[in-house]
Amino acid sequence: MGKHYSLPKTRWHALSLQALPPQKFCQIVNQILNGELTVIASRALHSGKRVLVTDDNGDHVDLIVESLETELGVLVDVARTPDDCLGKLQTNIYDLLILDYRLPQHDGLWVIDQICRRGRRVPVLLVTSFYREPLLERISREYAVEVMDKERSFQQIADKAGRLLAATCAGPVTD
Repeated sequence: MGKHYSLPKTRWHALSLQALPPQKFCQIVNQILNGELTVIASRALHSGKRVLVTDDNGDHVDLIVESLETELGVLVDVARTPDDCLGKLQTNIYDLLILDYRLPQHDGLWVIDQICRRGRRVPVLLVTSFYREPLLERISREYAVEVMDKERSFQQIADKAGRLLAATCAGPVTD
């Protein structure tokens, strides 16, 4: 069973989560994913953010990229294979990875494992047509990865991405 951390309920302002120590990063991401911390997303908040979309389905990629650029105003890069994804993560900094579960050569879980082994910290939205699999529920808990049904609308995927992007620029506010 995965670890879930809790932090006191608080308001948050813009500050990169990626600069936090790994344990604190995981605490905050777990809170967001568990609904204990609410982050409000807006297009202006996401200006200049970078998202990497990894999917081998060209039609799906085109629609998600259009939705992310239109709705959130983010910069989007595309990777078609797990190796391409890992290469781009090695040479670029991304605020979010949208990752398909079923990919050629390796699946999305392999990619997540490789990211963790390499010490990279990037929020992941794993999209899959196999949403109900118990394995994915376990992965969601253990890796602090958000899992979403691929059959949802691209607007819903963009909305979820917006919430995760907002979480990547969070830090406590002192009143």
